[in-house]
Amino acid sequence: MGAILTPAPMAAVSDEPIPRLIRRFERLDGRLVATVTGTGVVVCLGFIELLRSPLQQLSRVTVELLAVRALLFLGPLLVSLLLLLRDGPQLLGERRSPGTWGPELLASGLLSVVLLLYFMAAVIITASLTLNQGDVVAEVAFLIGQLEPARFAAALARAAVYGAITAAICLQQARRASAGPMAMASRMSRSFLLGLGLLVCLDLLWTISVDPLRMGGR
Repeated sequence: MGAILTPAPMAAVSDEPIPRLIRRFERLDGRLVATVTGTGVVVCLGFIELLRSPLQQLSRVTVELLAVRALLFLGPLLVSLLLLLRDGPQLLGERRSPGTWGPELLASGLLSVVLLLYFMAAVIITASLTLNQGDVVAEVAFLIGQLEPARFAAALARAAVYGAITAAICLQQARRASAGPMAMASRMSRSFLLGLGLLVCLDLLWTISVDPLRMGGR
């Protein structure tokens, strides 16, 4: 009877790829979304303010498009770093062999894509409200229509790759033998700096190889 009443161990089940993937997506909560959308609002307002002073001769629509397109280019980098700051401690606490990293890499890539959508929604709405002189809904629809499919798809793909890269950096740092609060803080700092440096280099490589403001033939 004791053997029957004894619950089956859940460690093996909870460590399966699908449950691990689900656990990561369960962490897509309101605080993370609010952080990403708030970042989109603040960065968009700052970018528009920077553009309006030196480029006063440009039309309102041109300033809007420059802000939205530039932030679409920067968005994958920003959301991936925000995701690293939020999920980094959890990933650094898991010591896994590289062959078992798949669910975490996939989850981080997909989460970065979702966060980029929230980020761009905040950017477009902020640009419309800040410079709008008429119908806000029509302004939002216009800006969405100006996002060429090639540019938008490239941004989503970069977000997925960047998210997976930051997760891989954290998982690699987690394999270090040192333990304790100070060691965790050190690994987190190292992971962020490595992620920032690598993603900036990848963005520079993308800028050199493909002009982000001319994708789609415009």
